[in-house]
Amino acid sequence: MVISAKRGEFEAGFEADGQTREHIQLAKSLGIQKLIIAINKMDEPTVKWGKERYTEIQNALSPFIKGCGFDLDKDISWVPISGLNGDNLKDPIGKNVCSWYNGKSLMEILDGLELPFRDPNGPIRIPILDKMKDRGVVIFGKIEQGTVR
Repeated sequence: MVISAKRGEFEAGFEADGQTREHIQLAKSLGIQKLIIAINKMDEPTVKWGKERYTEIQNALSPFIKGCGFDLDKDISWVPISGLNGDNLKDPIGKNVCSWYNGKSLMEILDGLELPFRDPNGPIRIPILDKMKDRGVVIFGKIEQGTVR
């Protein structure tokens, strides 16, 4: 999940009907077990890689994420990034840019994730990705669990 660190943008996404809340809830309802929260635009002039803004966003999101059923210690990874400059995406960020962050880059976090067990004998779960009408309704999805016979 990508969150903007820019003042006003994070707040707009996290207000009562914001997309940030909706996407966290959707992730949980689709059975997603782990979230990587990339806090983007850390290079923005009002943020300037400030630990205060990073912590402010973490503190605002954490109670909601926990309330959705995620374990903050086991299921959530936080990473500050700059998509515009590519900072902390592939290679870890330099101390000259962000002295307080000691974690892994986004790609290192993604590469280190363990794939969840998918029970072929469990109930069928197919999130619907798209639909079309052609001699009836045709749906498209990906089998996340279970088996079709």
